[in-house]
Amino acid sequence: MFSSFEFIFKIVFFCLSIAWIGNILLLNSERQILINPLLMLLAALIIVIPSDAKEVFGFEVDSVKTFLYVFYCVVIMVGLPLTKGKKGKLRKRL
Repeated sequence: MFSSFEFIFKIVFFCLSIAWIGNILLLNSERQILINPLLMLLAALIIVIPSDAKEVFGFEVDSVKTFLYVFYCVVIMVGLPLTKGKKGKLRKRL
């Protein structure tokens, strides 16, 4: 079942990555310092997990990859609105 959704996950992953890259280039926000390492870690884990293995850390590989793809998408979808604005929403407004 995962193999049928994996292509869709990869397309969404790619599109949201492009959106996040545009966000980094256009906006300068303090929250990006927190979000960027998390996104790099998730992307690295998705790439490193072998496809031919059956289990990783006691879980099925398909379940782990599905969770990582969904979590990556959620982080970007939450991060995009949080980093909008000139200085981000981390600083207090006067």
